[in-house]
Amino acid sequence: MKRLSSYTKALVFMFMLVAGIGFFIVPPGWAQIKELRIGIGIDADTLNPQEHTTTLPQNMSDLINDTLFYQTPDNKLEPRLATGYKVSKDGLSYTISLRKGVKFSDGTPFDAKAMKLTFDRALDPKLRVSLRFAITMIKEVKVIDDYTIQIDLKYPFAPFAPTLSLTICSPTSPAAIEKYGDDIRQNPVGAGPYILKEWVKGDRIVLVRNENYYGKKPTVERITFKIVPEDATREAMLRSGQIDVCYKPLPSNVASLKADPNITVEMPLDTRTIFMGLNYKKGVTTNKLVRQAFNYAVDKKAIVSKILFDTAVPMEGPVSPILYGFHKMVNQYDYNPEKAKELLKKANFDFNQTVNMRTPQGRYLFDKQVSEAVQAYLQAIGVKTELRTYDWPTYVAGLLKPIDQTELEVFLLGWGPLVLDADMGLYGQFHSSVNPPAGLGAAHYSNPEYDKVIQASREEQNPKKRLELFKKASEMVWDDCPWLWLHVEKFLIAYSSKIKGMVVTGTEKFYPTYIRIEK
Repeated sequence: MKRLSSYTKALVFMFMLVAGIGFFIVPPGWAQIKELRIGIGIDADTLNPQEHTTTLPQNMSDLINDTLFYQTPDNKLEPRLATGYKVSKDGLSYTISLRKGVKFSDGTPFDAKAMKLTFDRALDPKLRVSLRFAITMIKEVKVIDDYTIQIDLKYPFAPFAPTLSLTICSPTSPAAIEKYGDDIRQNPVGAGPYILKEWVKGDRIVLVRNENYYGKKPTVERITFKIVPEDATREAMLRSGQIDVCYKPLPSNVASLKADPNITVEMPLDTRTIFMGLNYKKGVTTNKLVRQAFNYAVDKKAIVSKILFDTAVPMEGPVSPILYGFHKMVNQYDYNPEKAKELLKKANFDFNQTVNMRTPQGRYLFDKQVSEAVQAYLQAIGVKTELRTYDWPTYVAGLLKPIDQTELEVFLLGWGPLVLDADMGLYGQFHSSVNPPAGLGAAHYSNPEYDKVIQASREEQNPKKRLELFKKASEMVWDDCPWLWLHVEKFLIAYSSKIKGMVVTGTEKFYPTYIRIEK
């Protein structure tokens, strides 16, 4: 192949700049991809990996902090900051080998002490850790030597190995924790392939390549997450070339996006369930008959087909069907407004009162539109409602309030387990220990018998018996209806067809670390 002259190279470079192309790749010896621009719907509430409340900011933290292991889309574990692990015969001790020679981006060495500090902080009740339930089976973390830790468990936990791939286990520089304290939320310092360069609240989060990253050098020098709450605007920016990746574009336009040769659309079925939380302890939804009535009042299939254009599937059980331990429920809450009215009458429902509804905008597929549809269905059976919309950080702050302070009565939310096991859905949302402010079970579900069953599933080692316990727990919570069971999302992401090598997972994460651009 004939080499380009310096003059020709310069002309090509200038043309790309004038054309406004945000990313490019050039022949060997030239600079790599300068910038990847990603349009997202929400700002992050924190970039401290132990304090995350939702997947998108966790995705950013994975790039900044890195993880002990990486869970592949086909549910395999690959080494990252950890190179391997061994399990004791009784399943109570995990010995983790850490990667040698790694430094955090501030130059602090990554070692066993830093890793122990990470787990100790995540388990410290003084720190706000919404996903702590995922690691509460940990009894103690010990330093064996500079690059080995031992994690002792209170009881054997079948999916503990993939749990080590969670962002909550991602280490932060001990020196940075000492320097920033609580402000580490805005100043994350990890050992990952990227470094936080800039965070302009409500506008953009900018990451730059960590030139001292221990692993393979990322192909993208700069990643800009542009915060654009309006779905239609994000999509227009993708079509016009103002951004290169559109996170969750308009479901109504998926067909046209797929038909555009300049755009690639991916939409694998997700772990994320979308629901209306029905407050179990406060307001009109404390009555089980009311909760069941609301479920019969809403046509979930119509929402999936007419509003979401089949970018989701109706829920048929309390967790996503791609999770181990999913059970399809025999009793489905099919659309039946007359039955809904009968149940409300039986519950002596006061039709003069107004039910408070809340929704975020820009976090989930057509979240506001879905909430408006649910509102219309409830109003159709005579229930007066008031729907309010919030930006994501404000919404999260409301979700975390204890029962005596919360205003939440009927509210839209999503839950996307990052381990492909039903425990993270059934325990993580419905065990009473995860009720806010301790966790993210914002429906405040509390059933002592359910707690016993789902705790038993955590401690059970026999796979068959564990599945039986998952089934029993699913049936109990499905009948109790702390949620208005809506749908399971497909992870919808669209990007320039020039991009090759994007990794997209069913746990609603995507990794542009080693993409290439088609010439």
